[in-house]
Amino acid sequence: MASAEDRLIVRAALPRAFGPFLSRFPSLTTVQVNAIPALAKGMDAVVVAPAASGKTEAVLAPLCERLLSHRTGAPGIVYIVPTRALSNDLELRIAEPCGALGLRVVVRTGDRPADIAGAEADIVVTTPESLDSLMCRHAERFAGVRAIAIDEAHLLDGSSRGDQMRILVRRLVAWHCKTTPQRVAMTATVADPSGLGLRLLGVDAAILKGGATRPVAIEIVDDLKAALTALRRDELTKAIVFCNTRRRAEEVGRLLPGLGPWPVERVMVHHASLARREREDVEKAFRRWEAGLLVCTTTMELGVDVGNIDAVVLVGAPDSAASFAQRVGRGCRRRSGMRAVCVPEVPADRVAFETLAGAAAAGEMPPVEGEPDPGVAVQQTFSILFGRRRGVPREDLLDMLSVLGPRCDLETIFDHLVAEGLIESAAMDRLVASTQLMDLGEKGRIHSTIGDMRTVTVVDATSGRVLGQVSASTAQGGSVGLAGKAWHVVGSGRDTVSVRAGAGIDGATPFARRPTAGPFARYLPPSLKGGWTREM
Repeated sequence: MASAEDRLIVRAALPRAFGPFLSRFPSLTTVQVNAIPALAKGMDAVVVAPAASGKTEAVLAPLCERLLSHRTGAPGIVYIVPTRALSNDLELRIAEPCGALGLRVVVRTGDRPADIAGAEADIVVTTPESLDSLMCRHAERFAGVRAIAIDEAHLLDGSSRGDQMRILVRRLVAWHCKTTPQRVAMTATVADPSGLGLRLLGVDAAILKGGATRPVAIEIVDDLKAALTALRRDELTKAIVFCNTRRRAEEVGRLLPGLGPWPVERVMVHHASLARREREDVEKAFRRWEAGLLVCTTTMELGVDVGNIDAVVLVGAPDSAASFAQRVGRGCRRRSGMRAVCVPEVPADRVAFETLAGAAAAGEMPPVEGEPDPGVAVQQTFSILFGRRRGVPREDLLDMLSVLGPRCDLETIFDHLVAEGLIESAAMDRLVASTQLMDLGEKGRIHSTIGDMRTVTVVDATSGRVLGQVSASTAQGGSVGLAGKAWHVVGSGRDTVSVRAGAGIDGATPFARRPTAGPFARYLPPSLKGGWTREM
């Protein structure tokens, strides 16, 4: 617990922001004591602390304090989160303290594509993909940015989205901001926070730590029924059930009511392909419940507020220690420790769970391994040239993308894209977008590195309510699973499919697996589809 002296030091660092952000808390957390004075001085930093340790206030309070002295009527803080659900939750948490300071918060995601060009936004909360789109279409709006914050940075680092994020930060600093912005990354405990800072922020950032990892109790059981038995045995009534795919989440959502005491109306499903209204209704309902099961994919890994959770159930081992730590960290928020029940789906899962549990107990995730995704060099080339209609000198583009791969390979990518008619060479050794690329950009198909699967909108034929999206191939079947229910397909068009609720549908295929390769791999020259050819 922070001392009275610590509180005085933090209060002095935040003469205006302390009251709105921190006065409602009886004490400050360790990370707030350690981070706020340094950030209030403008330091670039990686803030390292476990879940539920007050990182958001530790970062936003000093950034807002500094912004109050440098307001320009345009966004002063760009706050990046990995998911749309987290952006909505963050807005609920910070709207009141920011409003008390006279600062306006605007959320800009695929769910909320409001144009910020005319908005007096002081703080923009967005995802990497929406930030990419905004920078292409409203470049001038970022001239007054004073700070860039990346939340849950460990979930981006070491992925294609992380590679995209590091270039977006470089672009903001080099081409958009009039003054060099302060850069902050927020992360759970990682093995190499300095490396994370260099990769995502592009600077040798200070490492500001705080908070001890909570104790974790992990139990490995044989199947779903045994998992529910374990919850009942320990009198745990409210749990999040994590699945690795949307298809499995839908399947598990239909199975659970028949395996335990939770009735069908107390089992809900949540994933990114549900319509925004459906997702938000699920979040609101589950937040109110004292008992129930929420089946989800990665959408609930982060700090979305769905109330106190007794435990989590993991159906199948996640693909990374970071994901495992995030999921386990959602359990037992109302108690001192974390509670997780793990259900192996294949024999290898049991070994994986044991290994991941050991890493969680040690309180540290392994270092990021592997090289950047060459497809991101294509994606960022498209994004940059779409946004800069007069083109970019080849040398400037090489310099901007130099952190992704060797110069010779980047040159090969440019030459291949020119040969394919996606970009063009212009006078003074400039590269410009072709008509084909401009068409892709206008359709919004150049901003996401997550996947490239065409989806169709699912509409309830009875009510007209949009239920969500499924893959186009799924819509060709006779039934689909969505929102934890089975539906008969009664009609379809190019971009929509009409359904009616159907009882007892077996074998519905809600989703096909997303392709493992990124959506821009198909634009790479053959020599680079397996990775960079040379070391940097």
